[in-house]
Amino acid sequence: MKKHIFLGYCSLAFCTLISAQNKSVNFKKIKELGGIEEYLYEPNGMNILLLQDNASPVATVQIVYRVGSKNEVLGNTGSTHLLEHLMFKGTTAFNKKNGNTITDVLQNTGAQLNATTWYDRTNYFETLPSDKIGLALEIEADRMRNSLLLKEDKEAEMTVVRNEFERGENDPNSLLDKEIWASAYIAHPYHHSTIGWKSDIEKAPIEVLRNFYNTYYWPDNATLTIIGDFQKENVFQLVEKYFGKITKAPNKMPQPYTEEPQQYGPRKIVVKKPGELGVVNKAYKIPGALHEDLPALNILGEIIGSGPSAILNKTFVDSRMGIYAYASATNFKEVGLFTIGVGFPTTSKHEDIDAKISEVVAKIQKEGVTQDEVNRVVAKISAQTILARDGSGVIASELNEAIASGDWTDFVTGVDRLKKVTPADVQRVAQKYLVEDQSTTGYFIPKQSGNQGQDQAKAGNFMPENGPFYYRDSNHNHLEETHSALSSEQKITINTIDENVENAIEKGASSYKREKIAGIDVVSVKTSAKDFVTVSASISLGNFASETKNSMIPSLTTSLLSKGTTLNDKFKFSEKLQKLGVNINIGASNTKINIGFKCLKKDLDQVIVLLAEELRSPLFDKTEFENLKMQFTGNTQQNLNDPGERGDIALSQAIYEKGNPNYSLSVEEDLANIKNATLDEVKAFHKKYFGPASMHFVIVGDTEGANLAASLKKSFKNWNGGVTETLKFNETQKAASKTEVVTIPEKPSAELFIGQYTGLKRADADYIPFYIANYTLGAGFAGRLMQTVRDNDGLTYSISSGLGGNITTGGYWFVNASFNPTLFQKGLDATMVQVDKWVKDGITASELENKKTNLIGSFKVGMSTTNGMARTILSFVERGLEPNYIEQYPKDIEKVTLKEVNDAIKKYIQLDKMIIIKSGSLDKDGKPLQ
Repeated sequence: MKKHIFLGYCSLAFCTLISAQNKSVNFKKIKELGGIEEYLYEPNGMNILLLQDNASPVATVQIVYRVGSKNEVLGNTGSTHLLEHLMFKGTTAFNKKNGNTITDVLQNTGAQLNATTWYDRTNYFETLPSDKIGLALEIEADRMRNSLLLKEDKEAEMTVVRNEFERGENDPNSLLDKEIWASAYIAHPYHHSTIGWKSDIEKAPIEVLRNFYNTYYWPDNATLTIIGDFQKENVFQLVEKYFGKITKAPNKMPQPYTEEPQQYGPRKIVVKKPGELGVVNKAYKIPGALHEDLPALNILGEIIGSGPSAILNKTFVDSRMGIYAYASATNFKEVGLFTIGVGFPTTSKHEDIDAKISEVVAKIQKEGVTQDEVNRVVAKISAQTILARDGSGVIASELNEAIASGDWTDFVTGVDRLKKVTPADVQRVAQKYLVEDQSTTGYFIPKQSGNQGQDQAKAGNFMPENGPFYYRDSNHNHLEETHSALSSEQKITINTIDENVENAIEKGASSYKREKIAGIDVVSVKTSAKDFVTVSASISLGNFASETKNSMIPSLTTSLLSKGTTLNDKFKFSEKLQKLGVNINIGASNTKINIGFKCLKKDLDQVIVLLAEELRSPLFDKTEFENLKMQFTGNTQQNLNDPGERGDIALSQAIYEKGNPNYSLSVEEDLANIKNATLDEVKAFHKKYFGPASMHFVIVGDTEGANLAASLKKSFKNWNGGVTETLKFNETQKAASKTEVVTIPEKPSAELFIGQYTGLKRADADYIPFYIANYTLGAGFAGRLMQTVRDNDGLTYSISSGLGGNITTGGYWFVNASFNPTLFQKGLDATMVQVDKWVKDGITASELENKKTNLIGSFKVGMSTTNGMARTILSFVERGLEPNYIEQYPKDIEKVTLKEVNDAIKKYIQLDKMIIIKSGSLDKDGKPLQ
């Protein structure tokens, strides 16, 4: 049922009259394109973008400020980003003193919230139940002009941001990329990274930050975006109510006017730090996002760097000169860089890689590209445009980047711009911009470390970590985003779950169809998604994890599937998928094979054919296998210098005995397994485990008329095999307390792991009570650890607690945090204060009620995308549950009592059995390396 917003005690009719008057007087419609309506709120100049879709009771509220790190000057670099953090710390209405912090209030509705800072903009957003839109607007209006910006908050948050900076310094690609930009741009403010220079982070006075805030954070420098379930009249009322009191900026907002001077020759920088792989990154200056040449440059980046058919992959990866290669064009408002990067083993030389990149560029400039290559890229991006519209949050993030580039309509018209690009355009921009004299080349030269051993998985909180390689091509420190654009001929539809499916929370199994097709357990869910479907599937590996076999075989096998089939070599196979805009993702753990893809409904039959071809008829080429082993080796070697990977493995090895499915091998053992793996083992593994016997297949979206059953029957006819055995394992005993240090030199941020065995399985009655208990301690913004060790003490950027291990074999509980080595002991002590209090005193009744609301609300918000629903239902059926457990799960959360939660903490956590792992630039006593 839709909620109506009332003003005071007036009648609905009178309120509607007021709304209509306000709309005509104060809200000036500017334009409408692709279903998005733009308004100007004339009293204060705020832009408003509205995209209405009432299929599901979820909405995203976002406010984008047209201020980023380019607006900073020497001495206050990083101010925009530091302000972004401080604007979560409190306002006059929402603050810790009142007991209603922004993060608490929003998370307790089940909201997914965050903020990101980048060169041209800063944004704040929340995806939440649509009856809470008013709360989101109230918070954003208060944050716009009433942020407290207290000196004591700044002092605490400075060390948080500095730790974020230090975490980035741990990564070779991130470090190299930052120095390339500082060298490529000597005058333009894109010269400094968004996080700023370390000394500015440490020394920026609160007065400077307040002045920056009072200069730029005004409604006439902002765009408010609301996407999802709302009624326009109500939105206008709410905007009047919360933003109506805010005036335009009292002064003109200064804008940067510095232009980059002419570059008169190539520039080169070298970074030397501990590492295992070398990197060469060549960057060429290009114009801003709305320039007429950007579409051709984006297509060039795809042709050079994306997929097995990409020129860089053929040149470097297939020849074994490199481990990975990439190319991309930035899409910033003013200027940017086209980057080509290669990571490679020490058997290759930097100069040879550099020269080979120049050869690739010269060949493109001389010979150009084909019409077929351009067509494939345009077809891929056109399809992915529709596929990306999976929920209001994704659309908001894409609009965010279009707003930052200077014209939100580019979000709608971007594909049309791409469709106009010709092969001649691609060749022309390569000749015009990929010029040696306009290039900056960076070398990362690894200082080889000694023998070190361990590996795997870290937790991240608050603003999720950057993309895989470097800061510049994902938002600084927050949500990783994908490029998409929409044809101006298409209305943008938010593909949320339809109301009947959302109400599966209430209505149950009638929304689902489950049947056996070609021996596969298939669950289909019809939602309001327009023109596309999402598939999540899995195949059990039975008892593989407990058998003494090469643990790298599952991953090697699944990675080899895309390297060609008996019907199509890897180039033809990848080109067929590329034309459909589809990535079939197949990966493996030691317990199951995971499969996932998203495709247009009209292409489902073709994609099923390709999926069956990949699963049933892999080529298993020996040369490709040896290439893959080299890539695995190079990527695994990098774990030797990763404090998070090494610390996580040390924890698992301290908790479990070797042979347990949850035990992690050392990096050296993984490397040995990669080296010793044979193609015969891969073939035998494929023959035994691939088949329909234990396969679950969940499809969610626009399934009506998709002819899934016919497609599966045709492509998987007579497919046999797979296993139905269950995983066998020996029960682990809780280990004695232990402290271990993993020393890795020259790492500015160290990782802490605390944990112990619980033995909890997902089916245990205590699992949900303990899950709620842990959620209270360490999940998200509102967890105790974030609110104390991060927010109060300012000791870390990231701290969380979680439940680890295979859910059927007896799991473990852990805490993970990052600290500067000089603050490590202080951080450990502060963390243990909270853990001690949690174990001894438990959680409170109010915490329990808040976390229940949070968990149930976030579960429903998570179901508002086809991807979220498909993965959730898959997890249910893998555990032997029916899909309609989606209805029961919130009820299971709701019925948990305070006694059950606190009893579970005391039952499973013993303070005298803590295992503590310290990983990073620390000596054997845990003190900072000198």
